[in-house]
Amino acid sequence: MEIQKLPLLLSKLLLSMLLLFTMMPIMANADENPFFLLSSSIGNAKVGDEVVVTVEGHSAKNVFGYELRLSYDPNVLKFRQASTTWEGFTVPSIVENGKIIFAHTKVGNAMGESGDVHFASLRFEAISEGDATIQLTRVKLVDGGGSSATSEPGQSLKVVISGNYLDTKGHWAEENIVRATAMGWIKGYPNGTFAPNKEVTRAEFTTMLSRALALSSPSVQAQTFKDYEQIPQFAKSHVSQAVAAGLVKGYDDAMFRPSQWINRSEMTVMLMRVIGYEDKMKNLSPALAYDDADQVPDWAYPAIATATDMDIVKGRGKNKFAPDGYSTRAEAVTLIMRLVDHIASMSKVN
Repeated sequence: MEIQKLPLLLSKLLLSMLLLFTMMPIMANADENPFFLLSSSIGNAKVGDEVVVTVEGHSAKNVFGYELRLSYDPNVLKFRQASTTWEGFTVPSIVENGKIIFAHTKVGNAMGESGDVHFASLRFEAISEGDATIQLTRVKLVDGGGSSATSEPGQSLKVVISGNYLDTKGHWAEENIVRATAMGWIKGYPNGTFAPNKEVTRAEFTTMLSRALALSSPSVQAQTFKDYEQIPQFAKSHVSQAVAAGLVKGYDDAMFRPSQWINRSEMTVMLMRVIGYEDKMKNLSPALAYDDADQVPDWAYPAIATATDMDIVKGRGKNKFAPDGYSTRAEAVTLIMRLVDHIASMSKVN
């Protein structure tokens, strides 16, 4: 959810509904007061990661409604959404200058919450490198009888956000990997690595390309592949969207082969289809200057020739294109980024 800014009058009205009885006597026994904890889904994040912060309470007694106030660094984190599992009415989040107000109340004859309580989950996006501190600055609780208690927990947690993976520092594709991560269409592994030299499958590359292009048209066309059930769950919608967009096709035997390593010929053809490439005869294409041009399959020759001319793809060492060579994750990200940059430059010209 994008940051919501409510008119001041409406905000006050909604909050007053929640805290209708806050002017009544305040619960006072300090040793019976609940205490609060913040926790994060991740301690070390990368630019582009989602960071989920959870607010929990302990020793709660008959809590019917609450208001949470938190602070964060908007230069490092971007607030996305706050939610609760409680039934009732949620006041839309008020967010301004790195401060958040989130409030919720039960309605009707609902029972209050007691004991260990999950109050809310707040979702942020890591947008730049740095140490991100999230602090719970104030909590106001309303019990079932209308009495209220306010505390300033001062609880905080820190999330370290880096732009690099553990295994990409100094890698030839580091800049493109960092950019793609910041744009949100690639992610690393839970252990903080990206595995740039790992070969990439057809399902993985199709997913990367779909995310980079933000394909969203719903489609079930991938279900026509005989091996549809073998497509990983994370890739099924992306494969369907890529098929619907005409970017990827199966083999003559109606198989997609999602776990097969994608080769450089297949990858280049998919990339060129994005920008309106049309299959044409090999003899109508510019001659390839690679030393292994005679090994380029006829069906991929026009795409490789055009992509080379546009500087989207390049050869490998010793002036070889390696048309049957498998692509790595670093290479896949780099080629997709070149395509994205090409599309962006064309849109500026037009």
